[in-house]
Amino acid sequence: MLLFDMVGIALFTIVGVEKALRLGVQPEIAAIMGVFTAVMGGVIRDTLTNKTPIIFDKEIYATACLAGAVLYLILYSFAVPRNINIPISSGLIILIRILAIKFHLELPRLKSSL
Repeated sequence: MLLFDMVGIALFTIVGVEKALRLGVQPEIAAIMGVFTAVMGGVIRDTLTNKTPIIFDKEIYATACLAGAVLYLILYSFAVPRNINIPISSGLIILIRILAIKFHLELPRLKSSL
């Protein structure tokens, strides 16, 4: 299940970025839209299966999508062909997710003052 999730968020991130760019939005907004596309798909999936969405856990999830979206935009700005850009950018997302799961990496949290 995790492998399919990783591939899914990678592809949905890149498709979201591409679609936003085709609609003429700025690259920063395109990256956000790509992340939103991937993350909300997972939230809907987890909600429908009565699970806590992964994004609400402490795992690195949206950050991996953002890194892949930014890499896609950088390569896009250098006119890297689409058939090369997509696997590289998607691969970064998958690699970050694999490393985060394998080594139990998570983003730091703010300490509660309560």
